[in-house]
Amino acid sequence: MKFTQEQMLEPALKVAMELDAHEKECAMFRDLVHGKLDSLDKRMWRLEAMIMCSTLAMVAMVVTVFMGMK
Repeated sequence: MKFTQEQMLEPALKVAMELDAHEKECAMFRDLVHGKLDSLDKRMWRLEAMIMCSTLAMVAMVVTVFMGMK
């Protein structure tokens, strides 16, 4: 069975179209993931700041209590 060049080109064109569609879908998904990661990064920074402030407050409180015992 012999294939003409047009018959062989058609599957290649189909694959190229599917690959383009896949790349567009991946680009949209990548943008969505990057947006979510950026918002998570901001939330993590706020949590870290709150933890540092509360740790500093605890240390200050412990120092105050021990200074008051003397």
